Amino acid sequence: MVTSRRLLAVACAVLPVSALLAAPASASTTANEIVYTTDPGAQDQYYDVVLFDPEARTTKIVLKADVTAGIRYDDPELSPDGSQVVATRFAINSFGGETGSIVAVNRDGTGVRSLTTPTSTATSDVSDIVPVWSPNGATILFTRFIATAPANTGDPATFANALQTVPAGGGTVTAVPGGDGGFSADYDPTGTKIVFAVVASGQDSGPLTVMNTDGSNKVALGPTGALPAWSPDGATIAYATVTDKDTTPANADVAQIATVPATGGTGTVLAVTRPTSARTVAEYPAWSVDGESILFDLYGYNASGDPLQGDLWSVDRAGTRAGRFVSVPTDDRQPFAQGPAPGPVAGGTPSRFKAVTPVRILDTREAVGAPKAKVQAKTPLVVPIRGIMTDAGAVPADATAVILNVTVTNGTSATDVRVYPSDAATLPGASNINAGPGATVPNLVTATLSADGKVALLSSGGTVDLIADLAGWYTPTTGDSGFTSLDPGRILDTRSPAVGVPAPGRVQAATPIDLQVTGSLPTSDGGTVTVPADATAVVLNVTATNASANTDVRIYPTPADPSAPRPVVSNLNLRAGETTPNLVTVAVGSGGKVRLANAAGQVNLLADIAGYYSASSAGSYVPVVPLRFLDTRTGIGSAAAAVGPGQYADLKVAGTRGVPAGALAAVVNITATSVSSSTDVRAYAKPATSGAPPTVSNLNLTKGATRANLAIVKPGDDGRVRLRNEGGSLQLIADLAGYFQ
Repeated sequence: MVTSRRLLAVACAVLPVSALLAAPASASTTANEIVYTTDPGAQDQYYDVVLFDPEARTTKIVLKADVTAGIRYDDPELSPDGSQVVATRFAINSFGGETGSIVAVNRDGTGVRSLTTPTSTATSDVSDIVPVWSPNGATILFTRFIATAPANTGDPATFANALQTVPAGGGTVTAVPGGDGGFSADYDPTGTKIVFAVVASGQDSGPLTVMNTDGSNKVALGPTGALPAWSPDGATIAYATVTDKDTTPANADVAQIATVPATGGTGTVLAVTRPTSARTVAEYPAWSVDGESILFDLYGYNASGDPLQGDLWSVDRAGTRAGRFVSVPTDDRQPFAQGPAPGPVAGGTPSRFKAVTPVRILDTREAVGAPKAKVQAKTPLVVPIRGIMTDAGAVPADATAVILNVTVTNGTSATDVRVYPSDAATLPGASNINAGPGATVPNLVTATLSADGKVALLSSGGTVDLIADLAGWYTPTTGDSGFTSLDPGRILDTRSPAVGVPAPGRVQAATPIDLQVTGSLPTSDGGTVTVPADATAVVLNVTATNASANTDVRIYPTPADPSAPRPVVSNLNLRAGETTPNLVTVAVGSGGKVRLANAAGQVNLLADIAGYYSASSAGSYVPVVPLRFLDTRTGIGSAAAAVGPGQYADLKVAGTRGVPAGALAAVVNITATSVSSSTDVRAYAKPATSGAPPTVSNLNLTKGATRANLAIVKPGDDGRVRLRNEGGSLQLIADLAGYFQ
């Protein structure tokens, strides 16, 4: 016989009981991936073990169920080095029940070998289940489950379980001291402690308990549940818990994912793991490799209370957002995430900023900074930066990073462009610009320089022209300007009601506007932002909208001579009717002002201030090789699920991965893709309490768009910045370019 796939919704009332859960992630030397079980055949309860690549969205079978032989698999987990999978193999025994044993297999499906051989009898089914690797890969910890038939007709069956270990290479099975009654255990990241549920006969959950691996210091955590999973940082334990017991004959219990501090306390139920009012079960919690989200299995019931097919879901660590991660027309369960722990940033020399009047240093259309030729796909264009002349002199020999406005145009196919130090050991996985064929798309880039003062620009598809305008550089020189981060505030809006200009009205091609950026500046929400008189440059997120014609917008220091010609640079390129943002770092000009000039037709302009540079500001910039901190498509930095309307990802940027907890601001390139409808994305410090989001935006998007924009954001609560989507659904990506300390 083959039993139900579920645990928490069905009490242990019949022989045998074998549907159990997976454990959390460990470090791996392989790429990030997920192992889980899937039933490809009309819920016949025969499960295969598959490996899933979240980026390529491909799967491969590791262990194949055999319906004819009555063999199926449960509880898969990758080894810490990613080379092997351990799982439970269930086989029909000669007494009509099932016997579960622990098996290991190479990740390519070869070399299947049994690690345990429990023996069932006519009166008892014995199963070894829920295997987990020790962090060093030497030991397998599992639960031995014994279901015994009653001695007398009418008496209930009895159930017993205990924790056991076996060497990963096979050998003697050993009882874990203090592990009697233990069920579905997991190691802490150091391998010195284990957490498990103490489950009584006939129950499916019990008090969560922690003890040392030698059985000492055994203490109850506080909550009742099952399937505990220890977070990679050792601070938190996730588990599944029944939150609404069904008293009808259908027995359709509701279960949700919860968390509790590893030191004990009150559990916190993650409410979003019950996504609707329907009766559902969330179980099999498994941490992502960076510990910022939890994978789980979610399923519902039919009208008779029978379990339906399940999907793999993901929830962020704080429990604010959950969504479907893997959804295919099969019954998927028991996820386990594996891969290399996120590496720390390689921070450069703390540096201060020198702003210049923007100057074009690269244009492959005009043989500026490179030959007059389109850039071929996957062929880096290396551009020397040190020594380039500006109105403030040459870029110095000790420059560590530069601010460039990079534009891609005349592309023959869709592409992304990456800007990085030319001596980077590997191509960064982070991108700066995404552009469709024929599109002209700019984006501000804070580019770290190589040891010899160069940057590389690489396009991924077709052929393109590339343009770069230099706005300034960073050096360790103490005489340059430091940075002060501000909560974002709108200081310009030429629409009605107008902000930053005398009256509403679109900016005319022949009439630029000069925006005051020092002093006490009124904002659109009725407040003020103060920028000191000694500010040398400001950081503005500028948005153009309601353009009457194809145009570009140029932003530069207001010249002392009002009739001075416009510089041959651009910050925004947009078609008629488009709404387009771009971050701008611009030197402060005459009278504490900056100039915004429209090239053609009429356009409304908005500007949100994010910070300023001044001699009295303390913030020094630490450049890094670009590194991906967030990808909601694959579960990096937040839940692996689309971000819906009014939802957000709270991304940890300070106090993690080598970025100091006291970082003043993070420089992140934010990309949105898979956009379901027109929306905007707002980046700001995670607030300490709930409240209305700021009336600013960093990305403005239309359905189907993929668009990037640089942001400089001050971290808030717990070192996190909030990326909030206002409408529809989309996926968010964020790449760290550097930080201020």
